Amino acid sequence: MGMFDTIIFDQPIPCPRCGAAIGSDQTKAFERTLEEYRIGDCIAHAEEIRIVGDDLYCHACHTYTTRYYLAVYRGILVGIELEREAAEAQLRSFNFEKLLLWYHDLYQQRERARGQTHRAEMFMHNVCQWFEGGYDKMAPEDRRRLLFIWSRDILEESDTPLAALHGFQARRQAEAQASNNADDPMNLW
Repeated sequence: MGMFDTIIFDQPIPCPRCGAAIGSDQTKAFERTLEEYRIGDCIAHAEEIRIVGDDLYCHACHTYTTRYYLAVYRGILVGIELEREAAEAQLRSFNFEKLLLWYHDLYQQRERARGQTHRAEMFMHNVCQWFEGGYDKMAPEDRRRLLFIWSRDILEESDTPLAALHGFQARRQAEAQASNNADDPMNLW
């Protein structure tokens, strides 16, 4: 099958043959990085303005059912349409202010990802220092006060580097879940 990207539809598209709801589709029209894309995501280079046609596959009846069209404006996926004319109309009437807002959101996502990457790299560095430097064998009062300030609790709870990595992953998953729950408008608590 090879590499592909997945397009997630805002609204499922009903299969014209069996009626099953199709919530996503795989495409080889872009970078083929196994990423998932939704409307508003950067899917191509900023100079690209184009319409991409692709065949929709139904996993329920195991057939390609119909063609759909992706409208890409300045590298951003701005629409998913079943008719090429509708995709063309989207590109002709696209609101530039909306594009700027999407770029702003994408920039914030990029900064969060950079921060998470930096945090993970620093933690891995701390794990190496902690276990290679013998801090795991020292009495708590003998450990330097400011060293490992951001990850000391995980490191002190861990007997091995692998346990420390598992602890770090568990904390990140809990933080992500808490963040998702806080963003959920149905979650009032």
